[in-house]
Amino acid sequence: MAKKDEVLKHKELGKVVLKQDNRDDGQKLKDFIKENISSMLGSDGEPDLGKIRDILGLSSLNGYELKFPGKGIANALYSAPIYKELKNIDENKSNKINENFIIKGDNLDALKILAKGYTNKIKMIYIDPPYNTMNNDFIYNDNFRADFDAIARISGLIDESGNKSKNLEEMERIFKGTRTHSAWLCFMYPRLKLARDLLKDDGVIFISIDDNEQANLKLLCDEIFGEENFVGNLPTIMNLKGNNDEFGFAGTHEYTIVFAKNKDKLRIGEFDISDDEIEDWQFDEKGYYKQGANLKRTGQNAPREDRPNLYFPILINKTNSKVVSITESEYEAIYDKNTKKFNDDYLETLKNEYENKGFYFILPITNNQKVTWRWSYNKILAESDEIIISQNGTIGLYKKQRPSLGDIPSKKPKSLLYKPTYSSGNGTELIKKIFASKVFSNPKPLDLIKDIIKISTNNKDIILDFFAGSGTTAHAVMAQNLADNGNRKFILVQLDESIDEKKSKTAFEFCKNELKSEIPNISDITIERVKRAKKALNSQMEFSVYEMTDEPDIDVQENLFGARQIINPLDLVTNMLLKSGNEISGKNIECVIENRLYKVGNDYFVLDLLQKDDKELFKVLDKDRNGNVYADIYINCDIEVWLNFYAKFKERLRIL
Repeated sequence: MAKKDEVLKHKELGKVVLKQDNRDDGQKLKDFIKENISSMLGSDGEPDLGKIRDILGLSSLNGYELKFPGKGIANALYSAPIYKELKNIDENKSNKINENFIIKGDNLDALKILAKGYTNKIKMIYIDPPYNTMNNDFIYNDNFRADFDAIARISGLIDESGNKSKNLEEMERIFKGTRTHSAWLCFMYPRLKLARDLLKDDGVIFISIDDNEQANLKLLCDEIFGEENFVGNLPTIMNLKGNNDEFGFAGTHEYTIVFAKNKDKLRIGEFDISDDEIEDWQFDEKGYYKQGANLKRTGQNAPREDRPNLYFPILINKTNSKVVSITESEYEAIYDKNTKKFNDDYLETLKNEYENKGFYFILPITNNQKVTWRWSYNKILAESDEIIISQNGTIGLYKKQRPSLGDIPSKKPKSLLYKPTYSSGNGTELIKKIFASKVFSNPKPLDLIKDIIKISTNNKDIILDFFAGSGTTAHAVMAQNLADNGNRKFILVQLDESIDEKKSKTAFEFCKNELKSEIPNISDITIERVKRAKKALNSQMEFSVYEMTDEPDIDVQENLFGARQIINPLDLVTNMLLKSGNEISGKNIECVIENRLYKVGNDYFVLDLLQKDDKELFKVLDKDRNGNVYADIYINCDIEVWLNFYAKFKERLRIL
């Protein structure tokens, strides 16, 4: 069997050789790029010279850009080919390929697999990547990937004898020292570039992040998505009480960074608000307000003898209903500080004078008891416009209550994300409710993700989360579909990261004892959360679970075109669907000839060619000429058999 570099050479050579026609070399190259390296295409579907130069590391821009050690390797990881396939690991398999699915494994590989069928098809991406807290290493160590080593060799960073250059040693130090900003950026860079490729032209990505990398992430997204496609950097209140362990300020929030694929085409929706949610609120030149507390004090501290400086008249102009204050000298004459007595006779004289001038003369008296105002004389003097006058039989004075954080619902989402249900504690409580124990730390609150889905997607859109964690995004998709009768689909990716029993004993024991996992890992919790949420919501959404396996190597024996071990034919058709540029459709797979020929929609998928003159298979394809015929590059057949097959169906044949 050939090594990976030999596999690539033979595979791509086979594709070119088997497309013999009269096209010139330039056209062949363009077609090759379109079919195999879609990341090099521009918005018009044609090869983009700028993108090709970027991928080859030939950019000559001298302007402003984000630079960090290891960026070249990170870019090469983005464009390196993928040799992985999906393998369905569902307990109950059917002939239907579910549109919703979870992939276990490294999300860099998963994104490349998805790119084959989902480029320009994802409407919204939400991710909550690992925060660079400077305390823990990332689980994703990209420098240990096989393609990292291959890229280093191609780049001359490893010589023929296997010796590493000083530059590579420095890069490995950066990648291994994952507490650095550079390592985190190297980690995120290829993944965000692949994410951009997957988004539809009107698509949008939401990224949760904290202070440690918020600024760097914004610059990174500026480069990948374009500054012109920046939508918002939204403080997101996760703990309104604040974290008092933080230096200087009690931390209340993280951030949600939002970028569009093309801001001119993006439409952010609005929330639904009923009239009764805002009917109590009024509006003046300062903004919203509603009637607050009565200005007259109540309770044991209300008597005027306890706070004599707060017993004085408030005037209301009968003509324009404006609050007016008595003069300072009049205020000082009401109470004698030396004798500590009130001058009630003087107050009566003032009352007659002001009422004759057209004013109401209001004293804080409740049930014939003389009490005090809540506000001081100076405060009323300065903020008379913050008083509400109520005239329902008697005159009442109330303070204007201005909205505090989150008080007034808004149809248009605000640049600060806050609702009481967005609290991180709600995410934890929901996990406890679902699993009867805290099996996952710091899950995102359901309502936050649900609202993001609501304002950024429509009925049949696809939502992707490639840092799935506890599976909140899938839960939110199902919940929002039930709320508005939608038919959105979800794709989750979660690394099959082992759970450390010492650090997460509850999660470890749950996976070991309840889920019977041989090696407990985070993806077990992801999958189980989605199952339990589906049951709790009584959702009809079905989903599949895949893991990633290596593609077969090509057998270079002279008499074979390709070679593949027999695998589940449904898995093979699923992977062929993706490689043919189709999303996993949810359509039924029709078995035409068992283990050899399958049909999805109008298209046929050839898995095996056994005979030199395969009359049965040829007869089916001859009879139905409506769709394409797809053949796997690793198909088992003699080269003579292949050439015969190719000659007969080359006009509709597509090699994968």
